[in-house]
Amino acid sequence: MSDKIKISAETYSNNLDFYTLSKLLLQSKSTDKQLIILQKTVSECKKMDELAEYIMQAGFTKLDYILAAFSHLDGVKLAAYIDTAIDLLLIKDLVLKEAKVYAAQEFKKEIREISDLLSIEYDVSGTHLPYGQRVISALMVYALTNTNRDSSFVISASEDRTKEFAVKCKNLADKFSLNLNSMFQIIMDESVNQSIKADAGVGYESRVSQALMPIVGDLLGHAHDSKIQAVEYDNRFTYNGKKCGISAKRTLRERYKQNLEHTDLLDVDYMFVITLGLDLNETTMNNILSKNGNYIIVSKEQYELKAFLQNNDKIIPSDKIKQYFDKIIK
Repeated sequence: MSDKIKISAETYSNNLDFYTLSKLLLQSKSTDKQLIILQKTVSECKKMDELAEYIMQAGFTKLDYILAAFSHLDGVKLAAYIDTAIDLLLIKDLVLKEAKVYAAQEFKKEIREISDLLSIEYDVSGTHLPYGQRVISALMVYALTNTNRDSSFVISASEDRTKEFAVKCKNLADKFSLNLNSMFQIIMDESVNQSIKADAGVGYESRVSQALMPIVGDLLGHAHDSKIQAVEYDNRFTYNGKKCGISAKRTLRERYKQNLEHTDLLDVDYMFVITLGLDLNETTMNNILSKNGNYIIVSKEQYELKAFLQNNDKIIPSDKIKQYFDKIIK
């Protein structure tokens, strides 16, 4: 550890206690109303035995464990920790909601400018919604805990409350060497990650469907080939009277081999392997295209980057699908 970074055992212990207390309060599943009542309660007593009595009278039975876990803290310190931790938890949802709204608005603006859903540009933009939530929440945490900030991301109605919270953070930091910015950020990161998992975005196969619908008009859905059951179609469509199958894989790996077969042995007349092309090398390309009726649709960026793709007339760039379909499917 650098000589410039000095963390005393007391500083570590204080920050660990505060973070643990905040997590236990969060896990207690107390309602906002209960937390507000608890906050009022701790402000009215300074001794540990008084705090325990007040909490029991208020019916916070789930907090017995918390009191036992932090019995080594004096009443003043514990009350200060609980008071600030409750502010943190109450404000957390505000930050989370605003981060989600802000990131979603920016994401919508971005994807509105991208017409090719199968491009790497669009694929990368898909990460900007979850990453954006993390970035804006981190910026907002700084805005909340920094008393010297020039501006705040939070809504104006909450400005007074968040300013009071920032002052409280500073006082607690000065008194107990707490880094509230970092502690808040850890809890926010965990909450943002849970929110991102709950709001998982559209998968690659869905993007393929969205990209093809305006071109082919109708998709027939997932199916196994009736002649060779091992061959699986992620989707199917009819174009110019011909039956076509789709195998959609964002990255190919080894999975593409299960659908390798001559189309004259299948239900379909044409088979299109659709992929970003990130792991599509010349050997893999030749393996796929060695089967009659097989074609590959790749992202325009990979097509433009690799000469062996451009030199094969069975490779279709993602931004020219309709032109190639008209030429190929007859």
